[in-house]
Amino acid sequence: MKNSIKHILYILLFSVSISLVSASCSKDAASAQVELSYNMLQEKTWYLDYAQSIVGANVTTRSYIGQSTYFINFLEDRSTIDSDGITGKYSVANTGGHLSISITGKTASGNPVSYNYQVESMGSKNLVLSFVISGTTYKKFYTAR
Repeated sequence: MKNSIKHILYILLFSVSISLVSASCSKDAASAQVELSYNMLQEKTWYLDYAQSIVGANVTTRSYIGQSTYFINFLEDRSTIDSDGITGKYSVANTGGHLSISITGKTASGNPVSYNYQVESMGSKNLVLSFVISGTTYKKFYTAR
């Protein structure tokens, strides 16, 4: 009987240990993904190439390639500046396995602004961000140069 209780306790202890290790690993993976995202974003100029607005099945795409276009710089100190003169701070978060970028800043005239983007995809030279306003999904496609 004592051996059975010991055996059950060992199994419970092992199960709890595995749960704690896997929870710790997922937190570490999320943190690593956020840090990698900062590294891929920073010290580059991101130029807007395309913009899409999506309502239901209707997708409207606008191209900015070859035109003077919007750009944004994400700096190493986690500050940002864009072609509209907005300056501020940015942060990357991983919530529920989804990356997001939040920007809080001021316009050139000093008005406060705040933006929240869902990261659709991110690479060393490509970035796709999205946001939803009044049922319309907007996707922005950027290239780093």
